Amino acid sequence: MKSQMTRHLLSTCAAAAFALLTSHAALAGTPVLGVELGVSTLDQVRSTQGQKAELENAGVNEYTGGPMLVSEGTGYGIEGLRKVAYIFDSQKKLAAVLMTLEKGRFDTIARVVAGKYKLRSQERPFVGNQQATFQTGDGVIELNAPHMSFEMTALYARSDLMQQFKTQSKRAKDAKAASEASKF
Repeated sequence: MKSQMTRHLLSTCAAAAFALLTSHAALAGTPVLGVELGVSTLDQVRSTQGQKAELENAGVNEYTGGPMLVSEGTGYGIEGLRKVAYIFDSQKKLAAVLMTLEKGRFDTIARVVAGKYKLRSQERPFVGNQQATFQTGDGVIELNAPHMSFEMTALYARSDLMQQFKTQSKRAKDAKAASEASKF
């Protein structure tokens, strides 16, 4: 009898532990530079990332309405990292991280990211702009290397921010086209 109770108690504890672990994994955001999209707060990023590099306030993001922090790329332990921008939503949760790197890192970074996330699209011409987009659980990663630039960007962003950006960009483009058309 005592043995059955012990087994039942152990199986119940194991099931509870599994449920906690899997529910946390389902709620966890995309990790980048030791922080998580949609999970890490402004204060947490200041605390953890401020030990790696000096963080500066960069105003309010026009798409999220939240604060932004920027830093130089030194101190993160990533070769060719020049600049990092942390973008928060209005509740001060991390919505995006934009890294500026040396363009020659594109192949290596694309290979590393492809090993972790699903590739959605890519353009890799011998000459011209290179880009790759990856799907994460709660967002996207976009790598862009313009042809005539010495730099590339790696954007980690929540899906809701990307949708908001696309919607506002389309509105601005449509308004500009309508304004221009009215002048003819």
